Parts: sequence; C-alpha cells; structure tokens
Amino acid sequence: MIQKYIFPILFVLWAMLIFFFSSQTYEEQSITPFLAQFNTPYWYDRLEGISFMYGGVEVSAHTAGVNGFLEFFIRKGAHLFIFFVFGLLTLGVWRSFVKNAVLAFAGALVCVLLYAGADELHQMLTGGRTPLLQDVVLDTFGGLLGIFCFLMFNRWRERRT
Repeated sequence: MIQKYIFPILFVLWAMLIFFFSSQTYEEQSITPFLAQFNTPYWYDRLEGISFMYGGVEVSAHTAGVNGFLEFFIRKGAHLFIFFVFGLLTLGVWRSFVKNAVLAFAGALVCVLLYAGADELHQMLTGGRTPLLQDVVLDTFGGLLGIFCFLMFNRWRERRT
C-alpha cells in the first residue's frame, strides 16, 4: 500500500525543488565565479569557433565569455536532467493510479509540458531571469526522455520475470 504513494511523494518534492530553483535570480544561480577558477585561455582556444542562436540571441565564447558559454551548457544540461527526473516521476504517479498505459503516457506528457510552461512563467516573475519558449521545449524533451526510460525499465523488468 505504501508503495502506491512513493511516486506521488517524490513527485511533489521534485516539483517543489524545481519551483525553488525557478525562484532564484540568475545571480543566485550563476556558476561563472566558480568556472573562473579554471584556465580560461585554454578553453577559449577550443571554443572560439563555436557559435549558434538560442532564443534569438547568439551564444558563443566570444559573446558570452568562456565562463558564460560553459555555464550555458551546464544550465541547459541541468534543465534536461531536472525535467528527465520530473518526467520519470510524473509517469510513476500516473501508473500508480491509472492502469491504461497510453492514458498514463499522455497524461504524464501533458503534465510535463504544463509544468515546463508554468516554470518559465514563474521565471518571468523572478528578477534577472528570461523565460524562453526554447526552454519549455528543452524541459519537455527532458521529461519525455524520463518517461521513455521509465517505460523501457518497466518493459525490461517485465521480461525478466
């Protein structure tokens, strides 16, 4: 009986963690001072030719500085990871209460998408943060990866028994 509530409890705690991170300003989350401890010229030589657009802004070592450029990838990787776990937990909640796998998958995906959107809206209200549609897509993709991993693990576990 208690196992039925493990996913909902973890889901709520993880959603609170995401909310907490969204409540922080960019300055509170910035890791560029930490990255500044490392050999910046070494990284600049390796990254100077990389440039792309994200959210209508050029992202490169030239425009953001080496530390800002590296921080960009770390922050986006964190988005993927945080919503990967969120997607996994969301499907776990749905599967705890809904036996239809397709309905649980669809419900979990919609929840991830809605929470990713709400997360960006919350960031809009936080100082020094820029809400981006691209981040909603990135978060949703991370959640979808978590959902698929949950499904693949369950399929693997069922085949073993």
